[in-house]
Amino acid sequence: MSIANNTMVVNLQISMWSGYKLDKGMSQRVTTEAKADSDAARVNKHIVPKETLKEIVSAAGSLRTHFYDRTLPWGDNGDRLLPRLSYAEFVQEHGRLEQEFNNAVDNFIAEKYLAARDQAEFRMGEMFKAEDYPEAEQLRRRFSVNLDVHGVPTGHDFRVDMDTQTVDMLRQQIEQKNAERVSMAIRDVWERLSEVLTHFANKMGEDSVFRDSTVRNLEELVEMLPALNVTNDPALTKICQDITDTIIGYQPKDLRKDSAVRQAAAKESRRIADQMASFMGAFQ
Repeated sequence: MSIANNTMVVNLQISMWSGYKLDKGMSQRVTTEAKADSDAARVNKHIVPKETLKEIVSAAGSLRTHFYDRTLPWGDNGDRLLPRLSYAEFVQEHGRLEQEFNNAVDNFIAEKYLAARDQAEFRMGEMFKAEDYPEAEQLRRRFSVNLDVHGVPTGHDFRVDMDTQTVDMLRQQIEQKNAERVSMAIRDVWERLSEVLTHFANKMGEDSVFRDSTVRNLEELVEMLPALNVTNDPALTKICQDITDTIIGYQPKDLRKDSAVRQAAAKESRRIADQMASFMGAFQ
């Protein structure tokens, strides 16, 4: 299976205004009064109340969670591998979450920021400085979401004016690096599934309270697995099918009420988790 033909590389960048401002004068005042070195403390002011940015922070968190849940590790610079099969669904949901982020930003600037700026002199006391507060148009540019999408580089893409031996060596290095990244990506899938399944097995094996998300998280991950299995790993496909046949379908309310159902779920999930452990030894 060609990784270059069936996946793409994506990178998510989110820019946000923190609402913090370093106050050099107060920093010096604090260290002087404490008879400490000048670099012993820094006073960072919350020039707007933290709760005014809460909606934006939450929206940014949802964007990042969606991005990481549906992609696989690839580069050291934040690049992630996105399966071609899930691209359309990924982009649609990303667009919805980005719109929620932008709506939260617009609401903050139009209402919360202006109100906080009007109250700032009273709220900040001696730390108030009018120049700390940018105009609304300038502030809007501090918030952005950018999703870069590009192809997976291969050795065949490498073109440069060098001797043939050097070019061949560099191509081999690219292909070897890609192979290492693919191995890392598929290992991430195994580890992610193992973590969710083990958590499910532990909860089912305990006579304790569990959240609906214990069941839903496993269902959602198994639903994504065919796309995340970018190498068509037959062992992973078999495990996924086993989970689907024996575990998926249990309802949280039934697991809570019927001890026999819960014991059966615990038994099957432990069995599959043990099988996974033997397969995952290859990644050590």
